Amino acid sequence: MTPRQATDTRFLVAGASLALHLVSAPAHAELRFERVFEAPCRALALDREPYVAALGDDAVTVIDKRGTHQEKLPDALRGPDLTLGVFFGRDYRVRVAGSAHTAQGDQVRYYRSLPGGLKPALDELGPLGARGGPGLIALLGTADPEIVCRVGQSCLLKSVNGWARASAPAGLERVGLSLGNGWAIAGTSLFTLAKDWTPLTAPGPWQKADDAFVRGAHACVVEHDRSRLHHFDGQAWHSSASPVVGPRSLWGSEDSMWVAGDGGVARLDGAAFRKIEGVSQVEQVLGRSSTDVWLCTASGVYRSR
Repeated sequence: MTPRQATDTRFLVAGASLALHLVSAPAHAELRFERVFEAPCRALALDREPYVAALGDDAVTVIDKRGTHQEKLPDALRGPDLTLGVFFGRDYRVRVAGSAHTAQGDQVRYYRSLPGGLKPALDELGPLGARGGPGLIALLGTADPEIVCRVGQSCLLKSVNGWARASAPAGLERVGLSLGNGWAIAGTSLFTLAKDWTPLTAPGPWQKADDAFVRGAHACVVEHDRSRLHHFDGQAWHSSASPVVGPRSLWGSEDSMWVAGDGGVARLDGAAFRKIEGVSQVEQVLGRSSTDVWLCTASGVYRSR
């Protein structure tokens, strides 16, 4: 099971309260985080041991069966006007995918680790591999399905059983995977994936969503700019303050739930979130289990101990 398939904690709303409540997770022993990479991290890929990849400003730092090494970024993957993710392919080689935001509009970026470094590999995207615009929104990895979308065009769903096509909702901003089930965010709509994207019955209360988890009829969305958590209980959305300021990322396992952002990271401990001190400016939280959690931050990559 890869981290993207791990179980997120079930959400419930108690009575008429707008506060987000989760099914009480067991209390955990206090975790601490130790820095394993010192370079600033923009995005993180985490798979089965030993595979880790951290996207920095100038290189991707990789831990794999060869040990720790770096893949230098070509000029097309450097600079502030990029929205990129880092992923492992099914061959456990690194991919960097996303969009460059230019004066002429968004343009696709898709690079693969090959002999000699990171090279363009748009041919891997089949019908979505055309150069130029629109930009790319992708979720790659070893879990099914991989989701690759060109905004305003279509999505490619890649699995061990083959490829399928889906629409790309207007205004698509983000795609993800919870419990092997795909989801997408476009404006104030949260979609789940069957043969195509299906919106939840009620639009969300956020102005701009940053990450989500979906389980069955329940969903949770974080909103960075207003420091809010939004929970869908199967019928309606409910909102509460985030346990950390400026939340950007959610990750969950069968017995834990994490929220991370500018103000650091908080873990659901028993019936309430507990903030963990010592880290801040977290871009992404991922884990292999409730006791093996990784943080991608402005000051490097941290791992729980």
